[in-house]
Amino acid sequence: MPQGTIIETKFWHQEYGNCEIYRADAALQHELPPLKLPPMNDAARAAFRAVLDYETPPGNGAVEDFLELSEARGFSAHPADWVPHFKMPGQHLPLYQPWVDWLSEQELTPFHEGNTLTEENWNRWLPATRVRAFRKLVRSDQHAAFELLKQVGPSRRASTRLALLSQINSQPSFNGTYPKQVPLVKFFLDDRSAEVRAAARKQLDEMHGLETEEAHAAELAKHITVTDSSVAYLHPPEPHTFPFWANWSCTNYDAMAAALGLSPEALADRIEITNPAGSQLLQLATMTASVEVRSILANRLLEHVDPSNISLALFNGLSPALRDRALQAQFKSHYWHSVAEFLGPDRGTLDAAQMREMLSYQAVEESVLRELETGKLPVNTSYDPLRAVAFCINKECAAHVVEKALSLGMSPDNPRLTMLKFNLAL
Repeated sequence: MPQGTIIETKFWHQEYGNCEIYRADAALQHELPPLKLPPMNDAARAAFRAVLDYETPPGNGAVEDFLELSEARGFSAHPADWVPHFKMPGQHLPLYQPWVDWLSEQELTPFHEGNTLTEENWNRWLPATRVRAFRKLVRSDQHAAFELLKQVGPSRRASTRLALLSQINSQPSFNGTYPKQVPLVKFFLDDRSAEVRAAARKQLDEMHGLETEEAHAAELAKHITVTDSSVAYLHPPEPHTFPFWANWSCTNYDAMAAALGLSPEALADRIEITNPAGSQLLQLATMTASVEVRSILANRLLEHVDPSNISLALFNGLSPALRDRALQAQFKSHYWHSVAEFLGPDRGTLDAAQMREMLSYQAVEESVLRELETGKLPVNTSYDPLRAVAFCINKECAAHVVEKALSLGMSPDNPRLTMLKFNLAL
């Protein structure tokens, strides 16, 4: 057993009430497994602690932005300052998975949804938590979930297998089973328990024969009309309704193109972007289509659509020229954090010319002067232009923004500068 322990620091969060930040004590800091990146230096650690004190993050997702900036600069958090939250596990960056699993394996934290569920640790979970972890694994890595099911399922009680079967469905998208999940459900058709076999058969019967993505595409094609220039619903639905939601959730872009008698590229040329069917086809393309298809759609969207309404995933793997156009479009998005989300591992790299194009940077002066005049901080701390800019720009630009704020009259110890100071210290 480890000699060290986890230190809990409690605080009051305006929205979430009593919350905690967890840190490793002196002994535990040396016992934790190393991560792929070295910890921050002392100056960055001090700046990181200042951010934690100011933002009082209630869970792992609330620290994601500044840990991603640190990771982009090549550093991890120091365990003396922060270890992942285990009572509100939520989302944590993959970089910290070794800590999450080790802490539970050493019985310093209970096994929770943030842990990796394996055959070796199966018996160490509380049943309800283990079922939730299995559901998460089904959705994130179905192959791993299926392999685990084949390893542990046959030796468990029928009640356990029924509980696992109940997690192989599409919720919360709709109440049913995805075609890709059919092999997992069929695994239970040969179960030794009649109750489990019946439950699996019932789950498949409720698919009404639509067990493949191609079958769902064929069903949708009955309601879509194709012309030389467009693809749209045959009968437009009522505004703000989402007909055939389950069918759209259960198919893919290439299957839809084939069902409509078009090549994937031809379909991309004809999608009516503002039509309800077009928006669903665009979503499928974003998730599954080839680079060529997504390039066609990206060019069309950048010419006609508000950048705030473009899925950033559409641009994954596209040409540098297209990605640069997309980045320029995000500069004008009123959702300021879309720039950092688009940059991903390139956070903290934008230069002065790029910074000046960002709406968040253009809002800095007005925001600082408003605080000086009214004495009030931005209503939403996470939507502070000083914070949004800090995730995106390089060190030289961060220094410029700090100097700009100070020249306008902001105090050097104003906590709104914490994220910019963290950028400078990394």
